[in-house]
Amino acid sequence: MRFNSVGFALSVGMLLIVVLIGFTLLSAAGLVGFAAEKSFAATSEAAGDSLSFSCGVVDQPRADVELRLSDLPPAEAKIIAAGDALFKGNCAQCHAVNEIIVGPALAGITRRRPISWILPWVKNSSKVVASGDEYAVALFNKFTKQQMPSFSLSDKEIASIIAYINVQESAVPAVAMVSKQ
Repeated sequence: MRFNSVGFALSVGMLLIVVLIGFTLLSAAGLVGFAAEKSFAATSEAAGDSLSFSCGVVDQPRADVELRLSDLPPAEAKIIAAGDALFKGNCAQCHAVNEIIVGPALAGITRRRPISWILPWVKNSSKVVASGDEYAVALFNKFTKQQMPSFSLSDKEIASIIAYINVQESAVPAVAMVSKQ
C-alpha cells in the first residue's frame, strides 16, 4: 500500500481549518482566548450617582464571577451582578473584557476615557463620532467603520456594566508555581 502525501496534507489542512473555526467561535462566545494585561483597581462615577469600587486582585480565574461576589459587600455585589447580566445581554456579542472580538477589549476603559465620555458613547456612538470627537473617530476608523449600536441604558446601568468590567479585568487566574529541586 502506497502512502498518499497529498491526501494526507489535505486532511491535515482541513483539520487545522476546523480547529481554527472552532477556536474563533469559542473566542467570540468569550469561552477561550488570550488574556490582556490585568489591572488592580477602578473607580466609576455616573452623573448624579457616585459609585466607587475598590476591588483588588482576586486569586481566582475570571470564569466564575459568583465566587467573588460573595467577597464583596452586598450593595456592590448587587451592582456587579446587574452589570454582569447587562454586559452579557448587550455587550458580549461584540466585546470581551480582555480581548478584541468585533469591538475593542473593554479592560481599562475608565483609564482611557472618562465616564462623562463613556455614557454618551454607549447611548449613541454615532452621535459622538458625528460630533468630530477625535478619540471616537479614531476608534470608529480602527474597527473598519463598524458602528456600535445605540443602547437605551440609564447612567446607573452603564455604571454597573463598568463595575462588572472592572472586577473582571482585575481577576488574576490562579497559576501553579513549579520549583526545580
